[in-house]
Formats: sequence, C-alpha cells, structure tokens
Amino acid sequence: MHLVSPLGLSPARWNGRSVELSAGLVIDGEVRTGDLPPYPVTNPVDPDEVVLQAPAASSAQLDAAIAAAHRAQRRWATLSFDERAAQVAAAARHAGAVVEQLDLARLLTREHGKVLWESQFDTGTLGGMADAFVPLAARAISTELLGDSTTVQRVPHGVVGAIIPFNWPVAIFGNKVLPALLAGNAVIAKAPPTCPGALLATAAALAGELPPGLVNVVNGPGDDLGRELVAHPGVDMVTFTGGVAGGRSVMSLASQATKPVVLELGGNDPAILMSDLVVDDAFADRLAAAAFTTAGQVCMAVKRVYVPSTLLADVVDALAARLETEVVGDGLRPEVTMGPVHTAAGRDRAEGLLNQARSAGARVVRPASVHAADAGRGGWLVPPAIVVDPPADSDIVTTEQFAPVLPIISYRDVEDALAQANDSSFGLCASIWAADDEVAADLAGRLEAGTVFVNGHGMAAMDHVAPFGGWKASGFGQELGAEGMSAFTRVRVVRRAPGT
Repeated sequence: MHLVSPLGLSPARWNGRSVELSAGLVIDGEVRTGDLPPYPVTNPVDPDEVVLQAPAASSAQLDAAIAAAHRAQRRWATLSFDERAAQVAAAARHAGAVVEQLDLARLLTREHGKVLWESQFDTGTLGGMADAFVPLAARAISTELLGDSTTVQRVPHGVVGAIIPFNWPVAIFGNKVLPALLAGNAVIAKAPPTCPGALLATAAALAGELPPGLVNVVNGPGDDLGRELVAHPGVDMVTFTGGVAGGRSVMSLASQATKPVVLELGGNDPAILMSDLVVDDAFADRLAAAAFTTAGQVCMAVKRVYVPSTLLADVVDALAARLETEVVGDGLRPEVTMGPVHTAAGRDRAEGLLNQARSAGARVVRPASVHAADAGRGGWLVPPAIVVDPPADSDIVTTEQFAPVLPIISYRDVEDALAQANDSSFGLCASIWAADDEVAADLAGRLEAGTVFVNGHGMAAMDHVAPFGGWKASGFGQELGAEGMSAFTRVRVVRRAPGT
C-alpha cells in the first residue's frame, strides 16, 4: 500500500492545521471516491474549520463492497487459522506503521476533538491488538471432539457488518475487525460520519495488505447507510457499538432476517465509595481518569458516584482540586488536557443537564479553565463539572451524560447506595472503592453489571483480554476475550453414525 493512497495526500502536505484533506472509501482492495457528493467534517473546537471532505457511498457502492467481501471470504475461510493469523498480524503491524508515518493521531484530534495523547493511543492499537487476539482466537475457534463420532466446529458467519462509533473509532474498529478476520470472516465497516478520516486511512492501510475485498469501509452522513448495511441480505452478522436507540434499531432490522448481532451499548456506570477509603491525590487522579477521559465520552466511564455522607466534602474537595489542573481547549495544544465534546448536540445536552440539576437544588462545581485562545472559537467546550447531591430522579443521575459532568450523591446506608446503583436500565460497568477486600468482593458480587471494577474504573482499569459486554439495556453479547472471539463464529456439529 503506497503511503499516499489512504488520503490521497503526502504527510508533508497535510501536517498543518489549515490544510483540508480528502478521504476515500475502501472497497474491494481500492481507495475510491464516493458516488454521492462529499460533505465537510469540521473541527469540534472550531466549527468554522473544515478538516476534510468526507466521502459518501451510494447503495450501489455498498452492494459492490458486500459482493467483494463474499468473493474474498470464500477463499479466506479455506485457509488454516495459522495462515490467517500470520496475514492479519502482518497487516496490523503495517497499518500501525502507516498510522505513525501519516501522523493520523493529529488528524483524529482535529476531526474528533480529543487531546493528542488519546488520539495516539486510539490510532496506535492495531498491532498490539492483533498480537493479543491471536491466542484468544485460537482457543475460541478450535474444534472439539465429543467421543469418537461427534465433532463440534466453530465456523465463520461469512460477511460481518461492523458499525463504528465516534468516540474511539480506530481502536473499536480493531476490536471488531481483527477477531472477525481471524475467525474467517470478511468485513464491511461503517465509519462514524462525524470523524471518518483517520479510520478510513487506517483501514486502507490494513486492507492493502490483505486479499482484496476482505476489509471494506463505507461512509456517509446520517444513519441511512448504516441501516442499509444491517438490513442487507448479503450481511450475515452485525456488530454494533453505539447508543441504546441505535442498538434497538439494529436488533430490529437484523431480526427480520434472523441474523445474529453483538451490541455494545451505553452505560450509566455507578461507583460506590466505602467509608474506609483513603481520599488522597492518587484517588482523585484515578476517579478523574475514570470519569473524564475523552471529555466523558466513553461508555465505560463513571457516570455517577455514591459517597458516604461523612466523606462527601472530602471527595468533592479532592476531585475539585484535581480538576483545577484541567485546561479545556484545542487538543493539539500541549497545555490542553481535555478537548471539546464531539458535537453541538452533546454540548447542549451537557449544559442542559447542569441547568436542570441547579434548578433542582444541586451544587455545581466547575474549577477547570478554558484555554484563552480557544474560548472565542465557537467550539463545543464543556469544562468538567461536579454536581453535588442532585435529586435521585434527575436526568443527570438516571441517564447517560456522555459528557464531563459527574453527579456525586451522598448516602448513609450502603444497602441504599447499592439499591440506587442497581436501579438503572443500564448494566455495562460498575465499581466498588474500598480498603477492605472482603467488603469489596461481597458488594462486587451484588452489582448488576457486565464488568465490576474494584478501586478503579473504566479504560485504565480494563483487562483487554477479558470478555466485555453489558447487561440489561447496555448490550447483548460479548467483545474481547475468548468469548468475544467466538461471537464471530457459529457452531456446526458433524456427527458420524456410530459403527460406520
């Protein structure tokens, strides 16, 4: 894959902030322009700045991508697991080199808003993912013999449709595409329309090292293309990460053809602090990271904190002192520690939740600063906020904020805190923060969530080789771990008649 191909521009030409880029679709091993008119992708910190002209695929191009995927998949599935693993790992390493040489982290910050170190982590994951996934997939996809006459095989679905969210697009692309390929599938991914550039470039680099048609990526504004992808008769399985409403739409469309789905949806993650917790700077650092990474736009972020009334003042003061060090603004500035939220709608929702909480009598603490050079650029800047003791039925407590606004709720009885933590339609993650290991283990076993952390929470606390998935409205099925690898397969039993 020629380094110029993913974006049609050499690194030297687009490394400056003022340069407008062009991105391409990835179909049948080629980088293509969209059949429909391109649309502008703007910088969330400065909405007047157009970062790139994004391609828009037509229905005919989606059909072409799916047809190419079927052609490629038939041959790909005949390879041994070791042969597939070697090609996937090599392609992932190549894509990682392209990411670095094209400085795609900088592009992701401009189109997404997140600070540069987060973009570097997001775009720099594919090679390490492949190395971690290969042994998990080998274990998950192995054939099992039952006695002398029965063989249980795990075989690929065929063509997988993967819908990628905006918050961590390249990393989540890897979470979905690499296991699907290892299992013997081909993939059609749908890029997030508001920040497709870095993902399209990464996918082009990956696809260029694999058989044509094995990895395809389409893009377009709005939700119509994603619905077409899910409902398409040529798509055999769907994996989706996004909001609950989108997940229900995916499940409804997929059910019409009874195709399997994996849904990783939203979360309203509770954190319960115990009275023996030491409230110090290290604790404040961990809680801030758990709640405010990517400006709170992480499904597994802490979304509500339950604190013993005796510790409420200490926790608020410690977290406020930690947030005083935050500088909100352009994520390309070295001194900026938190970027904007990704969209105007996200900014408006966050501020609306804060206004509602204030009106209901909650105290809002916002000690962070906005970078002076970015304050007047009209971007979607939301300085992080602590919301002290909002009503239990307020929206900032009962809904997923997906923004850097964190309710902290005092309690007197831990059983009441546990009941409030579980009183949610969500069940993605939860956490217990305590010095007593026995108490933490007991309470962890009573929380209604797919992942329960102890003395940590979120991305920094995650075990990336363990399965990940939500309960209740937070999802269906698993990603990561051996369980997540096996989700990209279906079972076939071969039974030989006894005695023959």
